[in-house]
Amino acid sequence: MKPRYVAVAALIAFGIALILFPQVVYDRFIWKYFVGPIVADAAGHEVSYHGIVVHEGYTILSELVYGAFLVLFIYLLYRLFEKYGIRADMRFVVSTLPFIVYGAVSRVVEDAGILAEPLSYLFISPVIYIQIGILFALALVYGMRVRGSTAFGYTMLANNIAYLIVYMIFLPDYCSHSVHPLAFALFSLVAFALYHRSREKDISTSIASFGMLAMLSSLYVLTSFSLEHAHFDARILVGPAAAAAIAAGAYAAGRFFRMGLLTERLNVLLIFGHMLDGMTTYFAVVNPLHWSITYGEKHPLPDVLMKHAYGIGYPLLKLFVILGVIYVIDDLKENLKNIIKFFVLFLGLSPGLRDLLRIMIGV
Repeated sequence: MKPRYVAVAALIAFGIALILFPQVVYDRFIWKYFVGPIVADAAGHEVSYHGIVVHEGYTILSELVYGAFLVLFIYLLYRLFEKYGIRADMRFVVSTLPFIVYGAVSRVVEDAGILAEPLSYLFISPVIYIQIGILFALALVYGMRVRGSTAFGYTMLANNIAYLIVYMIFLPDYCSHSVHPLAFALFSLVAFALYHRSREKDISTSIASFGMLAMLSSLYVLTSFSLEHAHFDARILVGPAAAAAIAAGAYAAGRFFRMGLLTERLNVLLIFGHMLDGMTTYFAVVNPLHWSITYGEKHPLPDVLMKHAYGIGYPLLKLFVILGVIYVIDDLKENLKNIIKFFVLFLGLSPGLRDLLRIMIGV
């Protein structure tokens, strides 16, 4: 039986079970492990539904389910790239960086309480990853189907008209520091300039340009809030400094011992991204320097690791895991290998930047 038929049959069976046994399927599974934690995160405290109390954060079960969906998405993206002859090279990965930054900054915007419900739900993990996935897919499809500066200019114009309508109807009521339409128009011009000046009007250019628009808009909101309310603390910059030192050390070791895997630019970026996450989390949660901050960890395994052996086990484990991933996937096809690296980079760099920005502005 083809996998697509198995998937459809499973969805139908799940839908029937949800209708027949809602208290079991929805209350004790969907609500308890997936919907409830998102609502609790938005509310800032534990919530209950039909007597089932949940807290914000993840469980082992929810992380396994999200991991399964991630593997599925990697596979589907790989199949798409193979079908249409798209190369997932270093240029492609670099073009996705604005989306990675957008994800990090948007999470901090939600952390800061700038967004009101229900808009805030769109910027809570894992919903924000779905949102970014949709935006990324639209930029990808646009790059596959549409080429040329003229078409991109009309697209930016349509985006601005749509944004103006949304802004006038309700946006300021749900975002206390929403992007002014004139600022959005300016960011659209920057995105257009990036697209227009690029020699190759291809998929990577499309992704970078749309990502730039999203990134600049989120940075505008966070900057506007920070100038009024933030309490800046630059001490957390020790986190990225340590991450850069570890990545540089890995590169130097690769050069000295002639280990090509450690000198590849994308692999060095992977090491830095995950060390940024690991070291920033270590300094914030374990707090070895005894700063006047209080942060916790939502993921089960990192939480356990940072409560034992002075917490250093978490960044060490991340380093060993990322080195292991780089080694294990090295023999895969180039496209599949780089697509995996893109997702691995996203899962390290985006939360690392989020933690860094959140601690730096004191939210």
